[in-house]
Amino acid sequence: MKLTFYKGNIPNFGDDLNNIMWDALLAPGFFDDKEDELFLGIGSILWDSYPKKTNKIVMGSGFGGYTDIPNLHGGNWDVAFVRGPRTAKALNLDPKLAITDAAILTRFMNLPVQAKKYKVSFMPHWQSISRGNWQSVCEQAGINYIDPTDPNVMHSLQSIQQTELLITEAMHGAILADTLRVPWLALEPIFPLHRNKWFDWSESMSINLKFNDMPSSSIKDFWSLKTGNQGMGKRSVQLGKLLSFTDPYFIDRAAEKLIMLAKNHGQMSKENIFIDKSDMALEKLGEYCKLQIS
Repeated sequence: MKLTFYKGNIPNFGDDLNNIMWDALLAPGFFDDKEDELFLGIGSILWDSYPKKTNKIVMGSGFGGYTDIPNLHGGNWDVAFVRGPRTAKALNLDPKLAITDAAILTRFMNLPVQAKKYKVSFMPHWQSISRGNWQSVCEQAGINYIDPTDPNVMHSLQSIQQTELLITEAMHGAILADTLRVPWLALEPIFPLHRNKWFDWSESMSINLKFNDMPSSSIKDFWSLKTGNQGMGKRSVQLGKLLSFTDPYFIDRAAEKLIMLAKNHGQMSKENIFIDKSDMALEKLGEYCKLQIS
């Protein structure tokens, strides 16, 4: 059985968490590289492109709208649970399967307790890094910067644990903060297609999600925000080079925005809901593992 998740050319915190979380929870040798059976975990990876004859086990994955809707009622799909009610509705699944995002299972990794070190930390979406100036913004604002492309996932988890308030454009920044019981503030992702999955997850946890406006840290951020495009193509690169003299202005404005946001209280799921949902996810994982062992 092969552990399956999104792997791009750039590391990404939420996706790469798969590499360490499942190894911490499951016995050594549970996974191999045989592609006759795929184990789908953390991420918006319910795509329509998997081979129909391959067995596919869904353990808390979501549908993000990045492909056409897959048919999970045919083609050898075995759904333990999915990320949220919007995924279940889009894929015509039993609403009871909408437990929450699989990353909640990080609760059971027994991570070492970390002393608080940062009043506020900020994590952008990984696609916002090449487009923006977020590290410079955080330095100017006096806010700890957590890089979602840092390949050291444990370091990112520790940084979240050491934080009193996380401001994040990255959904899995919020999910892991919530799981580690760190208050968080959501910034509405610059790219519109990344927004619906936030509600998929937050509704699964009975959170009344409150998006805050995402500031622009560069002219490319601003262009992407106004056009709804990702701002990572040739035209955006050319625009960034041509108008790079505007960077100080955007950095100043974005730093001011983060400083203002840092004065607010964060959100977090209710403790009883968090405990119930994480226990339900663990029970589903345990049921599947018993089937595999037997």
